[in-house]
Amino acid sequence: MACVLMPIWLTPATADETIILSLEIAERLALQRHPILSQSQAEIEINRTRALSAGQLSDPQIRFGLQNFPIDSLALNRYEMSMVTLGITQMFPPLGKLGLIQKSAEQGTLAAQSKYRDTRARLRHEVHMAWLNVYYQERELATIRTNHELLDQIVQAARAQYRNGLAQEADVLKAQLERDDLLEREESIQATYRMAQSRLARLIGMPGTNLAATPELPAAPTVHTDNELINTLPQHPQVTTLDAQIRAAALDLATARRDYYPEFGIEAMYGYRTAHDANGAKVPDMISAGVVMSVPLWTARRQDARVQERQAQWLALRYQRDDLLLQMNAEAHARYAEYTHLVSRLKLLENTLLPQTEQTVNALLATYRTGKTDMASVLRARQINLDYTLRQWRLRTDLWIASAELNYLGTITTETSGHEH
Repeated sequence: MACVLMPIWLTPATADETIILSLEIAERLALQRHPILSQSQAEIEINRTRALSAGQLSDPQIRFGLQNFPIDSLALNRYEMSMVTLGITQMFPPLGKLGLIQKSAEQGTLAAQSKYRDTRARLRHEVHMAWLNVYYQERELATIRTNHELLDQIVQAARAQYRNGLAQEADVLKAQLERDDLLEREESIQATYRMAQSRLARLIGMPGTNLAATPELPAAPTVHTDNELINTLPQHPQVTTLDAQIRAAALDLATARRDYYPEFGIEAMYGYRTAHDANGAKVPDMISAGVVMSVPLWTARRQDARVQERQAQWLALRYQRDDLLLQMNAEAHARYAEYTHLVSRLKLLENTLLPQTEQTVNALLATYRTGKTDMASVLRARQINLDYTLRQWRLRTDLWIASAELNYLGTITTETSGHEH
């Protein structure tokens, strides 16, 4: 199978090629191709368009009719008061209501923009997790294959000792059993690896493509302390989305309170007459004008209920924001504690435990060749070394994941620029 490192604007030429992606390129592909960002941008446009029409006066009403027609002849010129009428009416809401509706719609646009920033940050985080999972599975497979070579050496040593009469046939069988067990373990990892590849391919918009991670683990994002994160959490896109929704709900509540005041309307009507007076002259046309006003009498069933609804909605959003900040504060403390714990564990493993197990395996294998130790001790030391090696890759990956999660919690919304930091 061919492996190629391809630029982000190319696609694999054949199905058996494997594209090797760096984390940076995988992230850029996801941000360019994933439909969830297009959906989020469409929601911004929906709210922006809605804000353009919000706060506008209602359409005027045109009236056309016939007035004072006699029912016996329906003649337009029989009576002086018979006329064809054409009128127009324009209603005006209570003072300030339109402005409140406009501002509420604008807050909806701001909420959609903050939601887009959070969606973008979440997508980046998901790509990080998917790429790191592929990376770890590849390192796990490489470690297993390296242990195949070590077990082959152990099997050869056991056979040599058995031929020389220095070991029993059981030693050979034990070593071969360990090697076969490692093959089964490799098949299980291969299945997990294929699932990790599929998830990464879906996120970057390249389904059905064989993907692999670059062998170098990139530098982890800058990690802030939990106290530093707590200071920035109120600027997180999730929180600023709720902030905009809370402001919109407060404006909706103020709008509902305006409904206690009556609406006013102005109407004008023109009446065209064709009748003539006693002297034979055409009677003049007529014009009428007036003011219309609503009378909000049943406030207990309409206005009061609407205000209570908006009040409850505003309070619910405020409580939701408080709960979100509590959750994010707790998560910041937990993630940072996990991060510091991973740092100390990885340092102990790389500086002490892993070098000791490697030395132990080499020493026991050399001793076994001289007949001074048994096969069980060699295999046990080999298993411990394998577990520590896999744990090293797991800790390195988990440390990067913890850094990425802390970095996501540190995402802030800049209202003026709209960038994430």
